[in-house]
Amino acid sequence: MNKKLMLSVILTTFSVLCLSITVFAGTVGYSLRVNGADIKGEAKVIDGVTYIPLRTVVEGLKGSYNVIPESKTISILRRDISMYGGYDESNPLHLGSKAYFEINENYDKFIGSVSIKETSTGKEALKILKENKEPIPSGYTYLLLKIDLEILASEKSGASLSINNYRFEYIDPATLKRIPSFMFTKYLPSASEGQPFNGWVGFLIPEDHPSGMIVLSSSNDRQNALWMKVE
Repeated sequence: MNKKLMLSVILTTFSVLCLSITVFAGTVGYSLRVNGADIKGEAKVIDGVTYIPLRTVVEGLKGSYNVIPESKTISILRRDISMYGGYDESNPLHLGSKAYFEINENYDKFIGSVSIKETSTGKEALKILKENKEPIPSGYTYLLLKIDLEILASEKSGASLSINNYRFEYIDPATLKRIPSFMFTKYLPSASEGQPFNGWVGFLIPEDHPSGMIVLSSSNDRQNALWMKVE
């Protein structure tokens, strides 16, 4: 073999070995423990910088980690503000406050925010309706809510979340019966990224009701919901 070629091969091999030793020497592996419990995955310290598998840690904390390629977004929600585990019956969202939610529907995932801006009942509600409704049955009244619902991210670009009659439901405090809402337009509204829903949602409820609850949920998930207090 040519001496120059041999020397070149030796130097190249030596350089690769040195690089491997440097990387090995600068990398230290650590096991992961979240809230005192071991979880799958490994953290590494490389040249003094610690790297962890973020999704593993977030889900270990019972949070929600979502990669949304279409909008090049990574959405992380804490458990206490996520759709399933934040604002429940014992800790409802109050008028004027905002909650963040996650809804899986029609093979799509939506991350958004919602708040109740205003409520109206009785004669004031009738003024807002601006349309001829059937006579109110004896013992009933209208409850209207002005809702702000914004989609912050979705898995499919341009996907929309319908605001149908069962998106928001009133929970009768006496019977615990769910009462679906009605919309103010002929066609059901929707919300998507950049096009929020800012409008009224109506309910026909018992006239002597005490303060009740409104729930926001996915159409195919009647058990889990985000609870909101109507005062």
